This record gives sequence, structure tokens and C-alpha cells, in this order.
Amino acid sequence: MVENFEAAQSSDQRTEIDIIFKGLTILIVDDDKNHLSLISYFFCRYGINVMLADNASLAFKLIQQHAVDLLISDIAMPGKDGYWLIQKIRSLPLSPIREIPAIALSGVSFEECYEKALASGFQTYIQKPSNPKDLMKEVAKLLYLPVKIVKGF
Repeated sequence: MVENFEAAQSSDQRTEIDIIFKGLTILIVDDDKNHLSLISYFFCRYGINVMLADNASLAFKLIQQHAVDLLISDIAMPGKDGYWLIQKIRSLPLSPIREIPAIALSGVSFEECYEKALASGFQTYIQKPSNPKDLMKEVAKLLYLPVKIVKGF
């Protein structure tokens, strides 16, 4: 499954955050289609281009074919998991792709996954279900962008 979403907002609906994030592309990987839809909807509201993959193998292909600014990947997926994906990306020789900022997501407790996620190559870990505002803050931190979330979201 591959989907590309772009936010469709009129210019009078644009906010400061839309401008900050406009043009960024995030690849989200999760075998839970409901979670993919929720996160992609949230990011699209802020003008972020979202690419979706429902498995690690597809995500690895996409990240080699498209310019992606940030990766958000579930850890536990059938077949190849998020650890496999990030290790595969980090082991690419002489490729700028190997430096992509990455966030690990999992329903497993923070204590169980945090250290392994960082050791595998992710910059941070967020436990699911994730608060979209917290996820947006982590994205902004990893991309060195100012963090300001609109009230009411």
C-alpha cells in the first residue's frame, strides 16, 4: 500500500505552522491502517506531504526512490519490523538517505523499546497510541524547526 497525501487548504486557512512545515515529506510506516490514516490526516493538516507504507520492505524501497525528510516507523510489524528497516537504512553505503531523522513508534512500553530503538538507529521513541501534538513536537525537534502547536487540535 502506497499513498501520497497533500493538504488541501485555502490560503485563508493557512497558519504559521503550515508555512513552517510546507514542503516537508514524511514517510510513515505502520501495518495498522487506522493509525496510518490518523497520523497522515494530522500531518496533512499542517501542509506536510505524507507517504505511507504498510510494511518495512515497501518503506525501504520508497525511501530509496523519493526524497524524504523524516521517517516515522512502527516497530512491531509482521515480517520485517521497524528495527530491520532503520538498520537497513543506516547501513546504506555513501548515501545521504542513511542520515534521515527517524522516530520509532510502538505499543510496547517505553522502558522495553526506548533503548533498543535508539541503539538500532532511531533518534527517538514514542509509545502508541501517540498524541498527535507530541508527535508533531518530536518532528519539529528532529528537523530543527520551531515548535508551536495551534490550540484546539
